[in-house]
This record gives sequence, structure tokens and C-alpha cells, in this order.
Amino acid sequence: MTGRTPPRTRATETVAEVDGLTLGPVAGGPPVLRDACLSLSAGQVLGVVGRSGSGKSSLAHGLLGHVRPGLEVRAGTVRVTGLDPFDRADARRLRGRVVSFLGQDPASSLNPALRIGGQIAEAVRLRSAAKDRDGVRARVGELLLSVRLPADREFRGRLPGQLSGGQAQRVALALALAGRPKLLVLDEPTSGLDPALADGMRALLAEVLCQGDRAALLVSHDPAWLGSVADDVIRLDAGRIAGRGTPVASPSVPRSRAAPGGGAHGGGVRVAAAEPDVARVNAAARVAVAGGLSVRRLHAVHGRVPVLHDISLTVPAGSCTAVVGASGSGKTTLARCLAGLHPKASGTVEWSGAGGSGDRGALVHLVAQDARGALNPRESVGVALTRPLRGVGGLPARAASDEAVRLLGRVGLDTDVLGRRPGELSGGQRQRVALARTLAAAPRVLVCDEITSALDPETAGRVLDLLDSLRRTLGLTVVMVTHDLAAAAGRADQVVVLDEGRVVEAGRADRVLVDPEHPATRNLLARADGPVLTAPD
Repeated sequence: MTGRTPPRTRATETVAEVDGLTLGPVAGGPPVLRDACLSLSAGQVLGVVGRSGSGKSSLAHGLLGHVRPGLEVRAGTVRVTGLDPFDRADARRLRGRVVSFLGQDPASSLNPALRIGGQIAEAVRLRSAAKDRDGVRARVGELLLSVRLPADREFRGRLPGQLSGGQAQRVALALALAGRPKLLVLDEPTSGLDPALADGMRALLAEVLCQGDRAALLVSHDPAWLGSVADDVIRLDAGRIAGRGTPVASPSVPRSRAAPGGGAHGGGVRVAAAEPDVARVNAAARVAVAGGLSVRRLHAVHGRVPVLHDISLTVPAGSCTAVVGASGSGKTTLARCLAGLHPKASGTVEWSGAGGSGDRGALVHLVAQDARGALNPRESVGVALTRPLRGVGGLPARAASDEAVRLLGRVGLDTDVLGRRPGELSGGQRQRVALARTLAAAPRVLVCDEITSALDPETAGRVLDLLDSLRRTLGLTVVMVTHDLAAAAGRADQVVVLDEGRVVEAGRADRVLVDPEHPATRNLLARADGPVLTAPD
């Protein structure tokens, strides 16, 4: 989106007020949110920005009366249409009817065993005035059409697993809108989508936010989007509101280490030959090491539907290979196949070189996009790390504890997180814990599936720097599934492009992303947000 949304007619009704809200760990320690104050009027969109761990999600969830496990309200009040969301009785009156939430993975709110039409109908019955059968059916159709989905019987009869990623996101939005809420809380609802799907979802949300007098709190690390839809923006830093102001429409948003420069290619994306940096030179030297991950004639299906077709590729030992492609191209399925986690696959995936050879076995490990979902919410970080150290590594309890501390240091975390659970960590901290747990199993290959998609640019850069460091110090081989072409250009030695389950282009990153041969690659470059490869001054 390139321009500001036309100004809305602002009503004077106050929808939400936060006064001095302070949240902190139950066991003591510094607050994660300090003396937060804000007011939201009908028709107002308030943007919230800040690095990972700054308190953005804690503030957003506070409007719902939610406090993540391990935290407590230390001071302050929250009122939504005069009701207290932390009061159980008030919360029942608010949730879904007055205030609705759309988070970083909206599709996870769908029940995989219930058909789409039934789920939306149930939300309508619970949250709106429509109760009779015809009224509910009409409202379901209206909601589906409002989020640009078919309202016919066939679509209503689908299960969530039969939807594309973009369709699932839109159904989740329809559920959030079922009760005609006065306040919509959006916490990075497009962070896990590829650029094309994210653009479509942002455009749809912009339309939703402009309708009527609904207020919205929008947490995002995309200043261009905030500049298009928000009336005001607050910036959080270390739990405090550190600044307020009017958003700037469509600024330049750096998404990796790529430097600014001139020229254009395909939809305004800047592409030119980049001078290799020290890390790239070191990586190129490591590629010369014998061995690596070899994939031959790999096929995979979901149910009876083929999703990967005759995939063959080689990932040299010590290198970084980026796998890119549009949503639905098969990237995540390929990642799961490489790690041996997709049962319906044929072909071979073998590792040869230092640390073992033959079938990949325990040598290839997946680091998933959703670190929160990958970690047991009831286990402390210490337990999550020591279990593989004792089970896979065979270490006694004391040695495993010492090694857990060393692993935390390797991923840049202090020992004070050992006693915390995943819900008590920021997104960046959870991702680092997930990496540390993977390292505990002593893999030779890390398969990273969109591990930075839910992180702000600064934290994402730190996680990618960490991966580079692990490659240098441990000699790891990295397969990086990503929709961020700038990250692929800045970090990878080679790029593999998937389209409809097939490898359509592969080669050196600075060749594929400068002089693409396949239309699918050119289309990805045309849709990229900002620079991919740039020339030095």
C-alpha cells in the first residue's frame, strides 16, 4: 500500500482506556510493561511499534484482559466501553461481542474438525443478535463475502485443512468480525505470510478498519502499513511508551543487511551485483568442504494430493541454502521432508561428510516457524534443554545442566531464562531457545522454516546473525526456508526456487536474484518489499 487511507470521520465516543497499566513477573523482577496509558476513540486506529520484547503483545493482550503465564497485573486499570476485561463477568460480556482479537497466526483459531460454515455460524449465534436459522445463514454469507471469500455451499462445507493459507486467514478474520466488535486488536496478523498474501491481507484489513466507527489497536513492525492505516503510533521500548506521533506513509523499510542504492528491477525492486562481504567469502570457502545434504527424486503428498514433484538438490556442507517460493509452493513440506517429519514421502535424503553419513537420522533437525508451538508451554527452558542432552547425548544430570547453560550463552541468552516457561519469553527469546534446544541434539544440518517471520526487523537480523555465527563456529549446514528475498540475498550461498511443488530455478544467490531465468522467480522479485541485492556506492 503506497498512500494513506482517506481520513475517517472520528466519533467522540471513547472505546478503550488504559491508565497506568504495569505488568511484571509473578516471582518478582523488572516489569515487562510499565505505566502504559492510552485512549482509543471510535473510528481511531492506533499503531504500536517496538522491538521484540518491548511489551507490544503484553499491551495488546491487556485490552482483552489476558496476561501471559508467569505475569501479573501490578498496577493500573483497563476499561473497554466502561467494562473491566480483567473482571470475569465483564470479560464474558466483552469478548467477541465488544472486542475481538486477530493474532500472529489467525488460522490457528480455526477448529480443524469443524466445517467453515459451521464455525462461523456458531460465532454468529454466540456473539450477535442473529439467532434464527435464516438470519444466521444470511450473516454467515455476508461475513464470507466481506472478507472476499465465496459464500456458496461448497466453500462453507470445507474443513480448515482444505483451505489455502490466505483463505484460512480470511476465515479467521470473519470469525473475529462475527459479533460486530467495537474494538479490534490486531497483533502482527500478517507476519507469517509471503509478500503476496501479506499484501492482500493488509489491503483487506485496511478496508475493514475504515468501515464504520470501529476502533483498532494494530501491533506491527511494518511502518509502511502503519503509515497507510493508522491515525497515531506509539513506540514501546523496554516496556515503556517511549514516543507518540503521526505515522509516515510508505517509508523505506530495510528487511536485511542489504544496503540502499539506486536502480530498479521488476516492480521497483533494486537488484544489482553486490560485493561479497567477509561472511559470504568465508561461507564460499566452506562450500568447498566435501559432503553435504543430498536430495534425490523426492516426492510428497498430502492425503492423495501430490505437493512435491521429483525434487533433487544438493546442499554443500557448511553452506546456507535459501528455499523461496510463493505461498503453497511446497516450501514447508520440503522442510519437513528434509527433517524426516513428513510421512508420505518417497525418494532419498542423505547426509555425507563430517559427523556421520548415510540416512539423515538425527543429523538433520527442523527449527519451526512457531517457536511457541514447538516448545512445551508447561516446561521450563531448563527442562527443554536438558531433556535432549540427557536422552540423545547421554549426559548425566549435572553435566546436562552445565551444557544447557553453555548452549544459552551460545545463542546469546542469560541463565535467568532457565526457570521461565515459553509464555514468559519474548518472540526473539523463544526463537533462540528453540535454536539452543536443536543444538542440544548435535545436528549437522539446521532446517529453518520461516524462523524470523514473526519478529521485528532488528530482532530478525540478530537471529540471522546468530545462524551465521553458528555456521562459522560449529560448521553447521543451514537450509533457510523464507519469503524474505533480502534475507536470502544477504545470507545464502545458493537459492532454490519452488513453484507448485517443483524446483524451477536454483543457483548462486547473486545469480538467481540478479538475473532470474524463470517467470516464478521474476514474479517473486516483483512482489518483494524493498531492496533485494544492491550495489555498493
